[in-house]
Amino acid sequence: MTILERSITNTDTRHDRLGRRVRFQRCPTGKRIILGARDSQILSWLYRYRFLQQSQLLALLQPKSAKRFTERLGDLYHETGYINRPTFQASQFDCRCTSMLYELSEAGRGYLDALGQLPPRAVTMSRRTRRRYNPQYLHTMMIIEALLAVEIATRAIPDQRFVPVDEILAKAPEPVRRAANPLSVPVTITPGERVPGLRSALNTHLIPDALYGIEYLIDGQKKYRFWALECERTSPRRRNTIRASSTQLKQAAYDSLIQSRTFQRHWGIPNLKLRIVRRDRDRSTNFARLSGSGDADPVQSV
Repeated sequence: MTILERSITNTDTRHDRLGRRVRFQRCPTGKRIILGARDSQILSWLYRYRFLQQSQLLALLQPKSAKRFTERLGDLYHETGYINRPTFQASQFDCRCTSMLYELSEAGRGYLDALGQLPPRAVTMSRRTRRRYNPQYLHTMMIIEALLAVEIATRAIPDQRFVPVDEILAKAPEPVRRAANPLSVPVTITPGERVPGLRSALNTHLIPDALYGIEYLIDGQKKYRFWALECERTSPRRRNTIRASSTQLKQAAYDSLIQSRTFQRHWGIPNLKLRIVRRDRDRSTNFARLSGSGDADPVQSV
């Protein structure tokens, strides 16, 4: 029977017409899988960031063979069930140009937990269960892409270390650690040039897209700088009303947070700066500039 004849008569919903396994449904073949150190690294990175594309895992782990690495990801998905392929990407997936997105499954988390290898997480969305978190896919991936670029850039610089949010929150007051969203911090925005439409003080809560730091080893001493990250995809730079989000309103809220130094009491960190990433037409800007090794303009365009 030819390939064409098999494709016409094939009624197996787990395989396509060419006999290949479908992408978003597990199709185990019974292949014997022995997990090694590289597999644990894959699971650890997925736990740290929750969602990572195949191309991002390649950049992090830099395997000798990209083809074999891709096949191994397929084995971890189909054969072990330790990683998932989130189905919300299916509607936008194009095998010719889209890198497959992965996340750690509950079985994968249990495997890491049994080994005592759960790393500190870099994003608070990793804390939320599938039922409690419905991701805005493009915005979520923008946050992850920005943070990942910072961590990769920091790893390449001697005497610097990326400090993830779990490590920061571990030193926060207990009520903050136990909160449903520990990044939510109270602020009071006062009238000023940032918000010309504001007539009186506005009490609200500010929730950064991410919180991270960098540890610097200087003359044998560890010093730290911390950033709140905001990723702006669709929010306008300014609005005529304060009832809707805008970059201008967020900057006013951060001005208040930093001036009042509320972040010290809330998160237990000594300093804070704001980084804003915008999704502009020119996407060639290097995310590595977010690593903060210099004192450049804190507003970045990407």
